[in-house]
Amino acid sequence: MRSDPVDVSGGKEIRRVAEIFNTVTDERDEVLISLAEREAFFRSLTQRAPIGIVQTDILGRIEFANPAFESIVDRPAEELTFNYLANRIHEADREEERLSWEATHDSLTQLLNRRAFNASLVRCLGEAGRQEVRSVLMLIDLDYFKPVNDEGGHLLGDDLLKRLADLFKDSVRQSDTVARLGGDEFGIILPACGIKRAQALAERIRADVEALRIEHDGRSFGVTTSIGLTELTPQDSGPREVMARADEGSYIAKSRGRNTVVVVPSPPAG
Repeated sequence: MRSDPVDVSGGKEIRRVAEIFNTVTDERDEVLISLAEREAFFRSLTQRAPIGIVQTDILGRIEFANPAFESIVDRPAEELTFNYLANRIHEADREEERLSWEATHDSLTQLLNRRAFNASLVRCLGEAGRQEVRSVLMLIDLDYFKPVNDEGGHLLGDDLLKRLADLFKDSVRQSDTVARLGGDEFGIILPACGIKRAQALAERIRADVEALRIEHDGRSFGVTTSIGLTELTPQDSGPREVMARADEGSYIAKSRGRNTVVVVPSPPAG
């Protein structure tokens, strides 16, 4: 516990121990002074920092929190505990995840929304020049969905949309992108799929949707699909061009009596 230097006297071994003690004491004092200076420098910087900074001991007890951090948690540092801090950070992370999810997903079907779908389409177009097998865009427009809503009610219509969303997700690969683009319009991006496989998949989806029926008040409700397909190419200027081709396909399918798959060829390279 002694902090003052000791007299170097007595026998050889006693003098040696005293010298070591005094040397260690001096070194310890220098380290403590250096730590104090660094601590003061650290706190002077963090006091002005625009981001929240907190320092804890090995048990998680808060030793220092700068003003920005106190502003974030809306409490002074002396009132904070480790558990409170951890809970607030966890809650903030969960809130950030929730907001991020809501910004990219459709709340009813849990599928991606149009914004996230367009971002995925842009990425896929950027890879078009490096793929040996072309990616394919599929647009699915529901036929006769309005009578389901009008005659069966909106709750029945919502139930049908959720079942269709599950059907689409179960029909594709994990690497594929499925989204609800609007009220009764869905989109699927099929990376490196090829038009023949995509057309076979679209026909299977068309048949599965046609077979899906919901019983309500003694009546049977269902829809069919008009599906447009087109390949993504390096010549495409952007997502609007590709979407327009696929949309043309679903429009042609409706004009042919609905419940049909139409492939719209991409323009030739040149």
